[in-house]
Amino acid sequence: MAKKNQDSEDIFKIPEDRELKFYVALRGDKTPREYIRIGKLIEALGFDRIYVYDDLMYRPSWPILNLIARNTEWIELGPCVVNGFYVHPAMIAENAVFLDETSDCRGVLGLGRGAFFDFLNMDNDEYRTRKGCEEAIHLVKRFFKKDSTPFAGDYFNANEKAVLRWEPPRSSIPIVLGSWNDKMAVIAGQFCDELQIAESWNLNLLRELYQKFHSGFTQEKRSITPYFSIGGMSCISLDEKQAYHRAKRTMAVYLPYLKGVMSKSGFDVNTEAVKNIEYHSKLGQYEKAAPFISDYMVKTLSLSGNPTQVVDKLDHLISNVNIRGILFSPPYGTAARIDENLELIVDKVITPIKSKYIQNRDQSTATSAQS
Repeated sequence: MAKKNQDSEDIFKIPEDRELKFYVALRGDKTPREYIRIGKLIEALGFDRIYVYDDLMYRPSWPILNLIARNTEWIELGPCVVNGFYVHPAMIAENAVFLDETSDCRGVLGLGRGAFFDFLNMDNDEYRTRKGCEEAIHLVKRFFKKDSTPFAGDYFNANEKAVLRWEPPRSSIPIVLGSWNDKMAVIAGQFCDELQIAESWNLNLLRELYQKFHSGFTQEKRSITPYFSIGGMSCISLDEKQAYHRAKRTMAVYLPYLKGVMSKSGFDVNTEAVKNIEYHSKLGQYEKAAPFISDYMVKTLSLSGNPTQVVDKLDHLISNVNIRGILFSPPYGTAARIDENLELIVDKVITPIKSKYIQNRDQSTATSAQS
């Protein structure tokens, strides 16, 4: 029993050489020219990765990503997230490889169970979407390697003729699994390069998900430590009240699809408030849904508040879990222009976090050298 407890403690040990990365997610609500400008801005500000949401009924992620790829130099790029039920894994693989070509091997592939299935009257049963996502992971990996072995799953199939007709620049593209589900966390640990947790800032839940993620590692993966990343809706402003007010307008779009993480975070999803949020949101009446979102929901399910509050929140999580990536998603802040919001995040949040982390890492290295 002592050995088991020791192993459990060891997985939460923070590596001295850990490198933190910072990501930005973009929605499909901008013009092509805006994406080119914003992509250049995000790279110039020093962020490490750009995601583009693949949300149904918004502009599609792949064309946007290719536009940004042709107008940036080093930043990583990928969708967040695509699923095999809207587009077959074969077409996901085709798009991912093409993005890898246009970006000179800067592509990543964000996969997940998907959302908004109700728009198309599609079955969103948890087992179906989870099993389908796992099969999609296996299939896209097969396509990346130009493997002609027949694949037969519960939801997806491919015979020996289903092989890419051109040579990918890489036989493997990093796969990021986006989820907050414990069973999906195990799948990410088994088959993916990174687990991206969304809309959860609760330390106990993150530790639970990290443990599940780690349980899926092979011995080889334990030596390389796949990335465990957190993130989601962010609204950071010098005025805390304005930050919370603005965050509610964005949260109104997504809360009906976050009942799983809401339950895990201690919310009763059967209250009248939650029912009203869901009713208005699914009709596209986000301004009517927002007043039913409490400040506590904003605090628990988003990264919102003034910079000091946000830095303290992130510092608490980073100090206790081996987090390696932090994602900032819309609305980012309360300024009218995305530029001001992202500049505030870099100046008042990322810079202090990096400074403290680098200082602590250098101190640990110096101590190790002396001993």
